[in-house]
Amino acid sequence: MIALRFFQVCNGQGAGNIGDELMNRAFWDALPPEVELDVEVFPNAALQREPYPSRHRYLTLDWEGRPRPASPALPGLLVGDTPVTDSLGVGWPLGFLAPRLDAFHAAGQPVDALGIGVEPLASAEARAIFASSFLPVRSWTLRSERCRASLLEMGVEPGRVAVGCDWAWLYRARRDRSEWAREVLQGAGWDGRRPLLLASVVNEIWGGRTDAKRALARALDLVASRGFVVAFFCQEMRAGEFFDQAAAAEVRAAMTAPSLLVPPEYYTPDEALALVAAAAATLSSRYHFTVQSVLAGVVPVTVARSAKMTGLLEELALPPAATFDDVDATAVADALLRAADDGAERDRLAAVHERLAARAARNLDLWPAARSARAV
Repeated sequence: MIALRFFQVCNGQGAGNIGDELMNRAFWDALPPEVELDVEVFPNAALQREPYPSRHRYLTLDWEGRPRPASPALPGLLVGDTPVTDSLGVGWPLGFLAPRLDAFHAAGQPVDALGIGVEPLASAEARAIFASSFLPVRSWTLRSERCRASLLEMGVEPGRVAVGCDWAWLYRARRDRSEWAREVLQGAGWDGRRPLLLASVVNEIWGGRTDAKRALARALDLVASRGFVVAFFCQEMRAGEFFDQAAAAEVRAAMTAPSLLVPPEYYTPDEALALVAAAAATLSSRYHFTVQSVLAGVVPVTVARSAKMTGLLEELALPPAATFDDVDATAVADALLRAADDGAERDRLAAVHERLAARAARNLDLWPAARSARAV
């Protein structure tokens, strides 16, 4: 078999976010067997607890993105995540990705975007970066119709755009890690007798929203008063004020009830799903923690904080429990209590999961390499 080689541009993989692991492992599983990749990863890839597929080659970058591709000899791939957004500013991901994409354009190598998210760009600077560095991308397969509308509004021709879904919906657990998860949760302080509420909270640019986090703390206190054990799960495992550990510490400090912290490690997808599956319900302020909850058979209650999360909740037909601008503690607590005792909703979301997975299976439809492989 003749190998077909491509270059997967760094889009967050190896940084410390479990959602990236879900997307990338599902993508690698979906590739035709003759495809091999050069994959850029951030340094925390070394902390992953399960080896990456051996057929690919992994290139470790520093946190500034060095080394950049100088004159790429391979076609490029932009896989998963939401690379078109300025919700966190223009530096990441647009400003980080622009020079990498420019290197492929300058070398005459095509770039294809596979299963990505697109949000409306608010600033003129972001739109200029998109027009210069992203508009030449050859094909785009997107998470949703909402993403497609945003991309077409920025001038991409409709014939270069298809709708698939987030790669994570294709992920299937390889191993049963339920016993391992129980041991981890017991080590964190859960005795297994009372129902578990697993919360994932985020800082990022919302780190100063102390009123919102105090309201979430009140909601979690109300749930704890009904017999639940509240534990915090860091979807992004890095330390620092920007990340989930700091957000969890602030919400925990504002609670009056005791709470637990799941050790913030770079869990494999199987491990993360097993930990989530132990919960009766989840409180989520991260896109992929909501996805993980559905994958694990748990009903998520979600704080919507961006266009991509609003779009996800529309796909799931779930109302947002709150936004960072409006957190009603009683309403959030009530939603969590309902979610923990709603078998019909779990069944409905399982059916939605299968529909979204069927869409995600089309993420390679516009990619010429996949079409060629299917024709053989």
